[in-house]
Amino acid sequence: MSGTAKLELKSVAEKIGLIVTEGMKKSDIKRLIEESDVFKNDNEVVINAVEVVSENRNQKFDQDGQIEIERLKIERIKLELAQLRANVNNTQTSVNQGCKNEPEESLDSLIKSGPLNL
Repeated sequence: MSGTAKLELKSVAEKIGLIVTEGMKKSDIKRLIEESDVFKNDNEVVINAVEVVSENRNQKFDQDGQIEIERLKIERIKLELAQLRANVNNTQTSVNQGCKNEPEESLDSLIKSGPLNL
């Protein structure tokens, strides 16, 4: 139990029916558990409580990891979307500029081609 965090020890103590006050240190909570009748008479209950708390911690870490993965996926999609929008804007700008230049070029080429035969 020496590597167990204070909040986990508190959870274990509460699961076996002990009262943990706000000012208690990790060592106080550990001593409370170890000196309890439950620990002395039926330490299997304490072991089960430790396992439940550890399992809950592991599930939370797994969930936190999944949340981080999903957050990164969303960020990647946002970046890809921004890049696509920038590409579309650049393409539209090029097309618009091409359309503006086209009539002038056509007019210039008509003038340079000489008189029109009607």
